[in-house]
Amino acid sequence: MKKKNCIIITIPVLVFFVFLVVFMSRDRFSMTINGSKIDKEEFLAAASQKKYEVTSYFSGKSGGNVDSDFWEREIEGEVPYKKLAEAAIEELKYFHAVYGLAAEKGYVENDDYQSFLERWESENKIRKEKIEKGEVVYGLSEYTLDLYREYEMDTLQKSYCDDLENEGMDITDGDRQQYYEENREYYTQEDDRILDYVQIPYESENISEDKVEKLKESLTSVYKAMDKEHSLSELAGNDESLLPYLEHADVTAEELSLYSRSIGDVLGYAWELKEGESTAVLDENGCLYLIECTERKENDAVSIDEVKDNINKTLREERYNDIVAERAANASVECDMEQIYSFMKKHTDN
Repeated sequence: MKKKNCIIITIPVLVFFVFLVVFMSRDRFSMTINGSKIDKEEFLAAASQKKYEVTSYFSGKSGGNVDSDFWEREIEGEVPYKKLAEAAIEELKYFHAVYGLAAEKGYVENDDYQSFLERWESENKIRKEKIEKGEVVYGLSEYTLDLYREYEMDTLQKSYCDDLENEGMDITDGDRQQYYEENREYYTQEDDRILDYVQIPYESENISEDKVEKLKESLTSVYKAMDKEHSLSELAGNDESLLPYLEHADVTAEELSLYSRSIGDVLGYAWELKEGESTAVLDENGCLYLIECTERKENDAVSIDEVKDNINKTLREERYNDIVAERAANASVECDMEQIYSFMKKHTDN
C-alpha cells in the first residue's frame, strides 16, 4: 500500500521536473564567434535586425501569410524561426568582422557588443548635454540603437578607407582606368535638349469638359500642321487658347536634375525624341501635352580626371566591403544549432 502511494506522489513530481527541464533548455543560450562570447541580448538584437527581411522572404511563398503560427509553420520545406536564427548568426558574423577589423586598426578599443552599447549611450549623453547647454548639435539630437550602428559603421569604413596604408587602399592608374572603362555609361553626360511644349493641367485647374475638348481639338490641329517650316512654338503662339500654356526649356546636362524635379513628366514623354520630332497629343494624369524637341546635342563623356576622386572612393569602399565580407564568411561560429533554434522559437512565440 505504501509502495502504491509513493508512485502516485512521484508521477506529478516527475512530470513537473521534465516540464522544468524542457522549459529551461529552451532558454539556454551559448555561442561564440571567433572566440568572443555572444550573449542573448546581442543575438536577439541581430534577430530583430533581420526579422523584416525573413518575413518578406516567406511572404511571397505559398502559405507564407504572417499569422499567429507563422514562425513555426513549415513553408516549402523551411521553418521561419530557424531561418531567422540563421540570418541572425550571419548578421553577427558581419558585425564582428567590422568591429574586429576596427579594433585591430585602433578605431575602437574593444569589438564586443557591450562596448558598442556603451559608445551608443555615451554619444547620446554627449548630445543631450550639448543641447541643454545651447550648443549646436549636428545630425540627430538622439540616436536609436539601429541608427547609431549605421552611423558608427559608416565612420569605421571611412576611417579605414582614408588610411592609404591599409590593405587594398592603394588605387593605381590602371585600377582607375579599368573601372572607368567598365562603367563608362555612368560617366556619359546626357544630351542637351531644347524643348517647346504645351502642358494644360485641366484637372488641377478645374477646366470644364467642354473646354478641355476644345483645347484638345486646338492641340490636335497644331500637331497636324507642324512640319519643318511650322514649329510648335509658332503655331501654338498664334492660338490665344493655347498661348498661356506654351513653355520653353533649355535642358542642359548640368541642369537636368533641376528640370527633372520641375517638369519630370514632360521630360519623360520627350526623352526619346530626336531633333525635329514631337510627341502626339497626350492626355495623361489630368493633363494635355504636346512636346517638340527643337534641338538635341550630344555631349562628350566626363573625363577620367574629372571623376578621379569619385572612382578612388568607390574602389576603396568596394575593397573594404570585400575584406569585411571575407572575414565574415571565414568567421568561426561555435554553438549547438538545435539549442539556438529552440531559443529562437521561444522568442518568436513572445
